Amino acid sequence: MFAPLAVRDFRLLFLGLLLGQALTPFQFVAQIIWVQLSAPEDLRIVLVGLIAAVRGAGMLLFGLYGGALADRFDRRKLLIATQAGALVLNVAIGVVMVFGSPEGATLLLFYALTFGASALMSIDLPTRQAIVPDIVGRQLTTAGIALNAGGGQIALPVALVGTGFVIDAFGAGVGYLVGSAAHVAQLAALAFMRIRTGRGASLGLAPAAALRDIRAGLVYTRGEPVILWVVVLLVAMMGFGFPAVANLGPTWITTVVGVPVRHFGLVAATWGIGALLASMALARFSRYERKGRIVAISAVVFGLSFLVFGGGHTVANAVIGNFGLGVSMASAQIAGTALIQLIAPADFRGRVMSLLNLSMGVAQLVTLPLAALGQWISLEVLFPVLALLLLAVTGAVLATRRALWRVRV
Repeated sequence: MFAPLAVRDFRLLFLGLLLGQALTPFQFVAQIIWVQLSAPEDLRIVLVGLIAAVRGAGMLLFGLYGGALADRFDRRKLLIATQAGALVLNVAIGVVMVFGSPEGATLLLFYALTFGASALMSIDLPTRQAIVPDIVGRQLTTAGIALNAGGGQIALPVALVGTGFVIDAFGAGVGYLVGSAAHVAQLAALAFMRIRTGRGASLGLAPAAALRDIRAGLVYTRGEPVILWVVVLLVAMMGFGFPAVANLGPTWITTVVGVPVRHFGLVAATWGIGALLASMALARFSRYERKGRIVAISAVVFGLSFLVFGGGHTVANAVIGNFGLGVSMASAQIAGTALIQLIAPADFRGRVMSLLNLSMGVAQLVTLPLAALGQWISLEVLFPVLALLLLAVTGAVLATRRALWRVRV
């Protein structure tokens, strides 16, 4: 279960991720609360959804390019560059939130900086995922991925609880600046790592070369049916479920369920607790070969948990549904990532992972139209409909693509 921690560079990567994940929720929640508390009632949900849409646009526009860069350059140096850039942009966002109000030019600057930070993270994420097998080797890849996920979830419940208190006491802008320290922690850990992946700047940054790399990655993925349908299933989960339960979740919990902002984290932390338990279980049983079956079952559980979360307006629905969402989302992502990492060759790993990460970009981007629809018909109507649609799509994929159930790695 803990074997990857015996590798020095993995310990540093894990520690940086642990500290980073402890602070990142401050950024995510602070942005939503900053807009939500000041926006007009008839635009509140739409403006909150626009935050996610801007993030999604950055991910979709730069995600595939980020995967190509991860296969073209030294992955450690690329991570250092993205984290340094993200630190500058996120400090700027925090300053805007402290000294400005969500209106006019200030709001435009806020969204523009958010887009830039998201674009950098769309390069960071596939690079971070692709470097794990480089560090720990094939045999420990699944355990390494699960431990990384579990490490983040150890900090997440505590961070979510603290987020509400910090924002309530000091304001959303200060809360966001606290979250920006996550990038400092990541940079410190990366600086001490020794891993070199054998790539250099001589490979070039030319757009034409990057486009050729992206095209080759798409061709490879299309020719691997297991990888293709894992990506499709995770995109469906993220596209139908994540915009509601994550991006609009804070609004749902604080307005529909009626939990005060100060206590929001106590409810939201149940997602992190569920994800932590799932991550630790998958780290412990990382040699279980039928990872496709884990992805399939997790997708179904995610849809059912979403139905519980959005099917009632009580704290109990929010807590139980959120816990199930955390368990199933973590299980699907860890098993799906490990499956792809173990099938894809090293030279394609970054590009294939960038395709998987497009699911997050899709989820963020569709938040805006869903938020507009929720503003019109109400979130109370929208959430159950989305949950039923997700279950229908998941059932259709699993019924027609039996290879997901049978694959062994």
